[in-house]
Amino acid sequence: MTLRLPGKRHYPTTVITSRFERALNLFLLTLLVTIPGTAEAQNRPPKGPEVLNRFVGVWETQTRIRHEGPPLREFQTRGRAVCQQTLHGRYVEFRSHSIPPGRAELQIMTYDTEAGVYRQWVFDSDGYRHQAEGRWDPTTATLTWQGTTEGSSFVIEDRWVSPGRLEWTLLRRDAEGRRLQTIEGVLIRVKGD
Repeated sequence: MTLRLPGKRHYPTTVITSRFERALNLFLLTLLVTIPGTAEAQNRPPKGPEVLNRFVGVWETQTRIRHEGPPLREFQTRGRAVCQQTLHGRYVEFRSHSIPPGRAELQIMTYDTEAGVYRQWVFDSDGYRHQAEGRWDPTTATLTWQGTTEGSSFVIEDRWVSPGRLEWTLLRRDAEGRRLQTIEGVLIRVKGD
């Protein structure tokens, strides 16, 4: 059968159909391959840098520190923090200082793609330091860090209440499991940042 169009060359229908079908099949195949991947990427919980980039910005800090003792001691601090990406976005650097001045802290965080965990290193102006390994729970928007230092273990939970508010806790225990220290903190994003 030949398809006849006025003023046009005449091609057998099978040739036109065949070319059209090939083009349509290629188009449909492309859609089938890309659409599920796009939907999967949109539904995938944030990983690695996406989670750590939540920290980027300027923050006001409020902290309540309780040492179990003896003697029992408790005090509160306020401060300011700045977090930025560093080393081509592979790490975030979180620097905080108290108001009035006196205490300062540096945290470095990254996502270890090979191990599938987050890594954190903390140093403060009093000489304290630790390193921790973290896991992200997208259902609770919580990044949980665990580590050991100076004969004790600790768990830190960073829970995102909103993009502008992070509530966190640290619980430190001795080798026998007794509570040594509890810290509760809040980060509030500075408006305009």
